[in-house]
Amino acid sequence: MSQLEQMAAQTLLNTHGMSGGKAITGTTKVEPDAGYYFCAILATAAAVVASQEDVEGAINPILGPIPVGATVYGKFASITLTSGTAIGYYAKL
Repeated sequence: MSQLEQMAAQTLLNTHGMSGGKAITGTTKVEPDAGYYFCAILATAAAVVASQEDVEGAINPILGPIPVGATVYGKFASITLTSGTAIGYYAKL
């Protein structure tokens, strides 16, 4: 694989949630690590989103209830739940 192909593959992984993630639990605001945003939110138990902050310039759906097993996509800077649990997958800013 050429260096260009390796760079393209890494860019694809970085922008599609393959850079790790973070558990979103409790009722306090959860933010991704520095230099990342949440590109996908997977509900591991039925979750209700209390509030969200979007990455500047992003147009995301307004989140509410997320059924268990469902994934929503966007560019989220933070998520706060009312109930349930989720995993926020990282993408690089």
